[in-house]
Amino acid sequence: MYGESVFTTMRILGGIIQDWELHFDRLHKGVEFVYGPFLDTDDWVALLRRKLEGQMIELNGDGIVRLSVFLAPRGRMPLRMGLISVTDLRTQVDVSPLSKHRPEDRMALRTCPSSPRPPWWPSCLKAGSYLETILAQKLFLQKGDDDLLFISSKNTVLETSIANVFLVHGNRLSTAPAGPNVLGGVMRRKVLNAAGAFFSTVVEAESTLEELHLADAVFGANSVRGLFLVDRIDDHAITYTKDFLELFVRLRERVAP
Repeated sequence: MYGESVFTTMRILGGIIQDWELHFDRLHKGVEFVYGPFLDTDDWVALLRRKLEGQMIELNGDGIVRLSVFLAPRGRMPLRMGLISVTDLRTQVDVSPLSKHRPEDRMALRTCPSSPRPPWWPSCLKAGSYLETILAQKLFLQKGDDDLLFISSKNTVLETSIANVFLVHGNRLSTAPAGPNVLGGVMRRKVLNAAGAFFSTVVEAESTLEELHLADAVFGANSVRGLFLVDRIDDHAITYTKDFLELFVRLRERVAP
C-alpha cells in the first residue's frame, strides 16, 4: 500500500473511546483530502462515521485503539482511477494494551532536522508511513534518548515523532503553529482550549532553539500518553519548580483525566 492510509490513535477507557468527536473531525478531513471527492451525496461524512463506529461497537475495557482507513487495490492496480464511494474504503481497528505512565515519567529528546513537507500538506493528516521517522531515529537517537524533536530549516521547534510540544516562559505558553510539518493534534487542541485558565498568555508561534533552551518548562502532548514533561533536550537538562509541577498536574487532569 506504500503507506497510503489515514489513521488516528485513541485511548479507550471502560469501553468508551476518549475524545471521539475530535478524532473523527480530524480523521474525516484527512480522508477527504486523500480519497475525496466522493461519488456520494453531502451525507458522505455521516456514511463514513457509521462505517467507523460500526467497526468499534464491540470494543470494551481499557486500551489503545488505532483506527485506519484505506483503499484496497483492485487486482493488479495499486492506484485508484476516478471518483470512488465512501463504501469502497476499508477500515482496520487494532487494539493494544494501555500503558499506565506514572506522573514522574519524563522524556529525553534529541533534536534533528525535519524533512520538509510540501506547503499543501494539511495539518489534519496523519498518514500511514513512518519510514522517514524510522530512518531519522536510526541516524540521530543516542543512548538514553526517548524520542526525536524535529527542527525546521529556520532552526525553529516543530514537534516530536509522537507528540506536539509546548514551551513555557514565565506565565506564557507557546506551541508551534499547525501546518505541513506540525500535526493539529487532538490533545494539542485540548491544551490550547484549557490553557487560558493556567497561563496569562497562550500563543501559537514559532520558537527558536535559543528560546527552547531558555524555557522554564517543556512538555509534550498526545492522545495516548496525555501530557508528559521533558527533562532533557540534547545535553540541556530542564529542572522544574514545585509551583510549576503542581500547575502541570492540574492542567494534565483537566485535559487528559
